[in-house]
Amino acid sequence: MLSSFADCRKQLVEGNLAVLPTETVYGLAANALDQSAVEKIFRLKCRPSVNPVILHVQNIKKASEYAHVNPQALKLANNFWPGPLTILLKKKEIVPGIVTANKDTVGLRSPSNTIFQAMLDSLEFPLAAPSANPSQRTSPTTAAQVLDLFGFDCPPVYDDGPTNLGIESTIVDITSGKPCILRPGHVSAHSIEKCLDLDVQNSKDFHEIDSPDQISPGSTKMHYAPKTPTVLHSSLEKCLEYNEFAQTDLVLLPAPPNCKKLQGLACEIDYFSANGNLQEIAKSLYSKIHKADKGMFSRLHLCLIDPKEDLAQAINDRISRACGKNSNS
Repeated sequence: MLSSFADCRKQLVEGNLAVLPTETVYGLAANALDQSAVEKIFRLKCRPSVNPVILHVQNIKKASEYAHVNPQALKLANNFWPGPLTILLKKKEIVPGIVTANKDTVGLRSPSNTIFQAMLDSLEFPLAAPSANPSQRTSPTTAAQVLDLFGFDCPPVYDDGPTNLGIESTIVDITSGKPCILRPGHVSAHSIEKCLDLDVQNSKDFHEIDSPDQISPGSTKMHYAPKTPTVLHSSLEKCLEYNEFAQTDLVLLPAPPNCKKLQGLACEIDYFSANGNLQEIAKSLYSKIHKADKGMFSRLHLCLIDPKEDLAQAINDRISRACGKNSNS
């Protein structure tokens, strides 16, 4: 149910769950230092215990209470916090093992959403807050989507309207001195390289959902998936060459292409953006997928976009893993 700030805070203080907005997606929040509270997150999401969650704080000073902050972390926080960047650091003993999947590292983030920051300011503990959806399902960018996903089991939800960015935070591992992007997002590898004056690697390691090797959320091969069966096309050209469309299929394209061949397709077509703007595509990606799920289509077709820009790579990452192994290319 939709609830007030005060009621959401009360639930969190009492060791229960509440759903809060961030600038990326809505998060399922609990006291990150209370193991029994965090266990409620895992139970409601049906999240495997090997998948760690991110610890949310106001600033880098607060982060130092829960992790061993190094000079690289200070630089990144000063440049990108509050904002959509999660920094992976060596954890301190105060952080329960359930938060980190019993690893010696923890991801920390300071969201820029004013409601989330106000909640952190009102509490004496940090918040664990993975996306407010069942495990592997499409992340929610509106309160209504959260209510649809959890139904009668839904905790109190603070409705702050649609989120601003629409895909999850960038996750960067700086525990080894060699920065590595574990999950791409709005904060680009190029921006991190410029901030740290260091080369940044991109991890290609994806895991099975029950793999104990995960040190970061969002690292499984299949993630962000709709209920509707999906087909992944490596490009618009590959999509147009496909000859097995049904009238009950939906094709979701980045933008309307200048292509007459599209008019001959038997299925329904929709677009993430009117003009291909990457920020608009990222913001509408999950919302369009949720809408497609409610449309009762037989299949959903998604296309990768030109990966020249870092944000395009982040969008492709979400699209690819929403489709899992169902590829046309």
